[in-house]
Amino acid sequence: MSAHRPNAGLPPVSDMVFDEASRWHARLREPDADAQTHEAFQAWLASGASHFEAYEQADRLWAALGGAPDQRRDEGAITALIESATPRRRLGRGIVAGLLLCLSLAGAEWVRRGGPDDLRADHIAAIGEHRTIRLDDGSVVELNTDTALAIDLAPGQRRVRLFRGEAFFQVVHDPQRPFVVSTGEGEVRVTGTSFNVRLRDDVTEVGLVQGAVSLTAAAHPDAALRLLPGEEGVLTPSGLGHVRPFEADTATAWRQGQMVFFRAPLGELIEELNRYQRGRILILSERVRALPVTGVFDTRNPAAVIDMIEATLGISSLRLTNALIVLR
Repeated sequence: MSAHRPNAGLPPVSDMVFDEASRWHARLREPDADAQTHEAFQAWLASGASHFEAYEQADRLWAALGGAPDQRRDEGAITALIESATPRRRLGRGIVAGLLLCLSLAGAEWVRRGGPDDLRADHIAAIGEHRTIRLDDGSVVELNTDTALAIDLAPGQRRVRLFRGEAFFQVVHDPQRPFVVSTGEGEVRVTGTSFNVRLRDDVTEVGLVQGAVSLTAAAHPDAALRLLPGEEGVLTPSGLGHVRPFEADTATAWRQGQMVFFRAPLGELIEELNRYQRGRILILSERVRALPVTGVFDTRNPAAVIDMIEATLGISSLRLTNALIVLR
């Protein structure tokens, strides 16, 4: 068994232990890492004399690879988690500190993943899930991956609050009861039509398939933008964006479990594919990120998409864990 550059005075790190450390390094940074994960990691650290050194080596390797450009986990909190498990700390103090840290991390992760929105939502589509909701008025709402919304059907108005994600609306015509979709950036108002709404960070994108919609920005409620079929409008924190063409077959291919790209950078495809899985796919090379991609890809099988990309573009992947793939 070979060893990985042990520090002087410390037991050598075997390949097996180094592999375990690498998996823990990735697991701690996954979106669903919770308090139980943190406790199990600390138990692993304490169970072997070389485990601390193995984890440090895995961390140095990750830094040499460039780290994760989209990583949102608080590295300081993870460092505190490791330090709280060191044998130099008193047992009682370490347990208390570890528990407090686990609770803090779990709470922060719950907020980051939209926990408060889930409490307010009537309907939620989990990551990788596609749901169809039929409203009492006959309208149909399709929810894409990682979407949360609330519905209020009142006698004089039908209202949907979209907290995150993407949804396709097929609204039954009723001039006496306007249908309003609201987000943090503004409102979309219709009486009967088919349209797509996607929240992308702090921007709301509205694409119209059939009928007509009127967009009003929260920043300028007196101004309105009316869309025609085949047009897309944007709501931003500063107001209304410009109208642009809306390719419905491409933009709403998610309704059939597909993504459609024509000579788009590989980085855009990977960014979209990451929406449909809990793991992460990373690209550390700008050259690889810029490679053009054309095709129809299955959102329900991310692993098959990666296999196809490798075969057609001649690139390779490093699969550190089941939840972390690096393209190079």
